[in-house]
This record gives sequence, structure tokens and C-alpha cells, in this order.
Amino acid sequence: SPFGVALTPVQCLHYALTRPAVASVMVGYDTPDHVAAAVAYESASEEEKDYATVLAGAPHHAYAGQCTYCGHCAPCPASIDIAMVNKLYDLAVMQNEVPASLRAHYNGLSAGAANCIGCGSCETRCPFGVHVVERMEQAKALFS
Repeated sequence: SPFGVALTPVQCLHYALTRPAVASVMVGYDTPDHVAAAVAYESASEEEKDYATVLAGAPHHAYAGQCTYCGHCAPCPASIDIAMVNKLYDLAVMQNEVPASLRAHYNGLSAGAANCIGCGSCETRCPFGVHVVERMEQAKALFS
């Protein structure tokens, strides 16, 4: 694990299920113990599901300044899905020009980077030190 400690099966499931647009996950099993570990998610406490403490303990060189789309920046007072804006921005800048499909996904968001009020509350919650306000400006310019 790049975090120095492995996530538990409950933490892995919670991470997957809290990603933008994820409604379900399909888990593979090798043993009955794997099934039991996954089913434990249903009765796990919020503390047992919490993966933020593990992510926050990642070596700073591994993810410093890079959005991992973890969603810890939320909630945004302008109702921006910051993780999704960052994900679409990152996918777009990997291309020579913004693909129409990415632009359509971005335009389908209820609030985009142009709605950012620059309050910085997201930045105080980011365990990776992402300069979210700056990234919102970059996304606004790219998708305008």
C-alpha cells in the first residue's frame, strides 16, 4: 500500500461506494472469510468505515497537491462536486483538446468551477494539500 498500511475490506468498500456516480460494487471472493469481511460492511460503524485517517497518513511525496477525488473537500457552499470537477479536468488535460463527451459530462453538473466563490473551505479539509480554488479557476478556463 502506498499509505504504509492496508485499508480494511470495510474501508475499501466504503471508499468505492463513496466515489462520484458509484451506486454499487462487485466484489470477488476466494474464501468464506472474504465473504464475511465484505458483509461486515453492512453493520460497520462510521469509524470502522473511515479511510480518511489512512489516506491522510500517506507519504507526502506520494499524493501531495494531487486530487485523489476522495471527496473530503465536501461539502462545498456553492454545491460544486469538487471531486468530479477535478476528475473531469484531469481527464480533459490529458487530451490534445477537450473531448465532447467530457465537456457534456461537465456541462451536466449542477454546479461547475465557475460557481466557485473562492472561500477555500475545501482546501482546509483536503488531506493532500490540493490548491482547489486554483484548480477551479483552471477548470473554469478549460471548460468555458
